[in-house]
Amino acid sequence: MKKVLAALFLLFVTTTLVFSQQAEKPVSVKLLIEGGFEFGGDEILQVFFTNGGDQTLRAGQGINLGIGGEMQFANFRHLIIRSAIGLKWTPTAADDANVMFLRFPVHLTPFWKINEDFRFGVGITTHLNPKLRGDGFFPDVAYTSSTNPRFEFGYKWFALTYTPMTYQNRQGESFSGNSIGISFSGTLPYNR
Repeated sequence: MKKVLAALFLLFVTTTLVFSQQAEKPVSVKLLIEGGFEFGGDEILQVFFTNGGDQTLRAGQGINLGIGGEMQFANFRHLIIRSAIGLKWTPTAADDANVMFLRFPVHLTPFWKINEDFRFGVGITTHLNPKLRGDGFFPDVAYTSSTNPRFEFGYKWFALTYTPMTYQNRQGESFSGNSIGISFSGTLPYNR
């Protein structure tokens, strides 16, 4: 399924380049920039600090940054298709270590524009190369991820997201990476 997502993403980028070169634009193409925060999932690690504090890392939580494209069709203004690849990481609060859970989300999401400000989308997503980095304190742990739906309800540049996700380590243990998130996005060039 990861190969299918990669092929869809490449097709989207190629189509974007072809349509952006045409004089008459049946498809409007824009650069998409995304960011946000997600919460939830199973506990994958608990870190203890020398000051007596601790921190729990959860499989679904993290900070997101992504880049991709948005297509809108001239003859069907209510449909928007967004695709992006990003970086999602869950850092620890330690000053002397870079222990973190790192992954690269890829999504392809069609949206229905309810009106000029509101949109609702259901798409597919997977996370490439999920890894718990031990930074020398413990060996890195590699995971695989499932391919799942992604839900988003947005108002202008702000959105609420829900992503069910499962990670599995090499020993066959599965962890829920389900997350609820707050997303911020914008497109360039912005034509209203």
